[in-house]
Amino acid sequence: MGDQQKVNIVFLFVFLLFGSGHGKIPPFWRDTHVTMTNLIGGPPLTVHCKSKQNDLGSHVVPFNQFYEFKFQPNFWKSTLFFCSFQWGSESKEFDIFDAQRDQDICKDQCKWDIKPDGPCRLDKKGPKCFPWK
Repeated sequence: MGDQQKVNIVFLFVFLLFGSGHGKIPPFWRDTHVTMTNLIGGPPLTVHCKSKQNDLGSHVVPFNQFYEFKFQPNFWKSTLFFCSFQWGSESKEFDIFDAQRDQDICKDQCKWDIKPDGPCRLDKKGPKCFPWK
């Protein structure tokens, strides 16, 4: 391999890693969208989600409406988003996205129904419900 070929390969690698100069790194995989639908009934649901790096803030979700966010899971399958859920006098917590549990099942869409007895993940096999933490 000649010197020019080596330079071209390095340039291509740097271009792919750092983008085309538009200030964005090109994604190596798709965003994951997490959608949580309020099926609590009654008072609105307040959802506050965080990861180690991001605090997504509090969001008030009326009955039968949803809150959604997106992110790119990391390569090591250690991405974790945990949320608090409050309605009326109730306060619950749940890891809404745990890469070890969800990444291969959800792929790029992770849809949840939030119910009084716990969240239910919706997928091709049907809903899978989990207890609150």
